Amino acid sequence: MQNRLLILSIFVLLNNGCTTLSQDECRTANWESLGYEHGVNGGDYADGITKIAACNDYNINPNIEQFKTSYEDGLAVYCQPENGFTLAMRGVSYNGVCNNRAFRKAWEEGNDRYQIQQRRIAVDNRITELKQQLSEINQQLNSNNITQTQRKELNTQQRQLERELKDLRREKSLLPLLNKTSTVEITFP
Repeated sequence: MQNRLLILSIFVLLNNGCTTLSQDECRTANWESLGYEHGVNGGDYADGITKIAACNDYNINPNIEQFKTSYEDGLAVYCQPENGFTLAMRGVSYNGVCNNRAFRKAWEEGNDRYQIQQRRIAVDNRITELKQQLSEINQQLNSNNITQTQRKELNTQQRQLERELKDLRREKSLLPLLNKTSTVEITFP
């Protein structure tokens, strides 16, 4: 149990950008497990080697070959096209560790969909803001306490906001057309 907790803490350290392992982590490290976890999480190989190479400072020689072999096994899992699509749909940037055309294509399609979703959210938020602003302008226009100059300015503002609202509604109606069908076959277990 203690060994599992140590491996888990090393895994967390590797994924949180910690640059080195402590002496205790180096002493009890499972190089295969560290390599696999680093690969399956899409870590850069050079970064992983830098992290475990710090063990040399404690006169502990990491088994680079075990790390590398298991890293490649983990990376093979990470670089599946389905994972690329899923990562992109969550807004995860492409980090360039996969030399796999299918992964890159799936990531690009997922990223396209993600960008469309993000734009839809931004459009919806702006529409909500515009409706609120238009409501406030209507309240002011219905007030008897405004001058002709203020009324003219409010009417101008109202027309500008209504044009923007119309444009955003048109854009929103077209966004589903951009969310094209996938050209990559994605299968989930």
